[in-house]
Amino acid sequence: MNLKHRSKLSFSVAIFFLKSVGYWSTTTRVEGWINEAMVFFSMLSVTFLMFVQTRGLYFYWGNLAMATYMGVNILTLVMDAFKMITLFIHKKKFFKLIAHMKEHFWHENYNQQESVIVEDTERLCKYFVYIFTFFCQSTVFCYCLRPIVGNIGRNESERELIFNMWLDLPLSMTPYYEITFTIQAVALYQIAVLYLCFDNIFCVMCLHVAGQFRVLQYRMSNMPMVKGMKNLNVKSTAELSKQCHVSFINYIEEHKALIEFCATLEEIFRNIILGQVFMFSILICILGYQVILVDLPLIWTISFALFLSANMTQLWMFTYSCDCVTQESLNIAAAVYAGPWIHLSMDKFGAMIRKNLEFVIMRSGRPSSLTASGFFPISLETYTKIMSTAMSYFTLLKQSSVDTTKA
Repeated sequence: MNLKHRSKLSFSVAIFFLKSVGYWSTTTRVEGWINEAMVFFSMLSVTFLMFVQTRGLYFYWGNLAMATYMGVNILTLVMDAFKMITLFIHKKKFFKLIAHMKEHFWHENYNQQESVIVEDTERLCKYFVYIFTFFCQSTVFCYCLRPIVGNIGRNESERELIFNMWLDLPLSMTPYYEITFTIQAVALYQIAVLYLCFDNIFCVMCLHVAGQFRVLQYRMSNMPMVKGMKNLNVKSTAELSKQCHVSFINYIEEHKALIEFCATLEEIFRNIILGQVFMFSILICILGYQVILVDLPLIWTISFALFLSANMTQLWMFTYSCDCVTQESLNIAAAVYAGPWIHLSMDKFGAMIRKNLEFVIMRSGRPSSLTASGFFPISLETYTKIMSTAMSYFTLLKQSSVDTTKA
């Protein structure tokens, strides 16, 4: 298995789900029609389930446990719709970033140490993508399994759907029940794909650009041409100094390309990141309340526990990948400073390289951070703050539940 194939495993999974919702570049008219059909189906699924959940929230208003359950579902649907609209607006830029990754990140022009860095990056991507996808798919499976388990031993007229439709129709009777159940299950699966596909590709892009920063650090701090200059004569040293200058200019161009990549990634996802930050605290709080405090059947508790695990994995994946970009872009300065530049000659090209070194160190002092719509950068500290906020909300919700019970 060559490096180029290994580096695309997690990317292939992420792209599969993107294609499932119609977000992929096309080369033929038929592919364009298929993409449009998938986008329409995704929007139809969001609209249908939003209608069902808002009606449910109306009828369950006053029941804290069920109202918060409906609230979680509505929040998820709103975030899915927001991601779709945002990515649709920036679709051309998004596809250009993916094309840039395929061309410049997954080539075979790596030495052994650089290959290790790329492989480590891909391994980390696979862990995040596979685990998050597993929890999302398991949540959907349990949502669909709940009415099947609950309907055991019931009459046909008492059968429950995945979501109560609140319509004066015989939906519990055959064949209406089977048709409605299938429609809800298919729409729910599409919502789950929407929920995970954009976060998966975002994580893959962040971790791979962070990996490219690491590759660049290695190249800048380990230039064998510079290390070998101290044992050469003046003429050979001058020629090698010129070659080193050309190589270093290429590294600077790579650095600029990575900075521009991060800037475009920030432009596309900044509003989505802000929405995610606000949403995570509420979702983790409410799902924790459902799992810990609400007396529910076992299959309901399992489904909420899986949904909670998916959200916590998503939050960790989201903050860790952004933090990697920030830290690795900052580490460029340390890598340049630690390089073997002491062996450079003091000729024209040596002086130019030293001047460029200063500029690279100065530029690296400003990290390529991914921010929440420009308000604050996302890092691992964001994870702890969101979890702390979620625990505060959980305490308030718990107290509200106790007060309601006493009343």
